[in-house]
Amino acid sequence: TGMPLLGALVASLFAFEACVGMYFPSIGTLRSKYVPDSHRSVIMNLWGIPLNVLVVSVFLGIHKLGISGALSISTASLGLASLCMFRLRSIISKENDTEPKILSIKE
Repeated sequence: TGMPLLGALVASLFAFEACVGMYFPSIGTLRSKYVPDSHRSVIMNLWGIPLNVLVVSVFLGIHKLGISGALSISTASLGLASLCMFRLRSIISKENDTEPKILSIKE
């Protein structure tokens, strides 16, 4: 009974590694596109503070929250991040629609 479980674990590990392997280049591309180079370190450090506060709070309160409470906070955080992503996408698409179109006339 151990071999099918081992196969599922290895497949899960490969799926996780594939997701992480896609995440970091994608987030690096988005970061370079939307965060100016001159302010990137300050902005990234400021965005890290709330994340660290959330992680430390959950870690310190794990005995009160339990595993299901910690996973609920994780799910809520991912849901909020998804909503922010969709909002950013709508803002970007509106900006692209309102930009004047420059037509080039080819002879």
